[in-house]
Amino acid sequence: MKHYYAIFKKTSEAVEVEFPDLEGCVTFGKDGEEALENAEDVLSAWLSHAEQQDIKEPSKHDDLIHLSKNLVPIGVNEKIIDFYTELKRFKVIFPKKTLESIDKAIKKIGLKRSIFLQKAAEEYLHSHG
Repeated sequence: MKHYYAIFKKTSEAVEVEFPDLEGCVTFGKDGEEALENAEDVLSAWLSHAEQQDIKEPSKHDDLIHLSKNLVPIGVNEKIIDFYTELKRFKVIFPKKTLESIDKAIKKIGLKRSIFLQKAAEEYLHSHG
């Protein structure tokens, strides 16, 4: 399985994750377990939406060790990539206060706004289906 190395950095607020080979591919979690889950998700999302010329081949461990001793290999999950490639973008408008509440909630649980809204919609459809 192809993998990219991620740097995990613990702060007082969260565990931050960065992929040195993929510019802008970052995430976080409230703890190491959540950060690891989010890392697999953000890697797949980034790869599925990036321009081909921006996707570098993964570096070897020895080429990145000078950046951090906290390198973790994150496998490229084709199922998650497929999920993201089937997405359709659309615009939504929310009242400012509602959006502020959503952003406050997602910060606590470590989700992206789009994933939060998707899960909320799926839950609503399931219970009112």
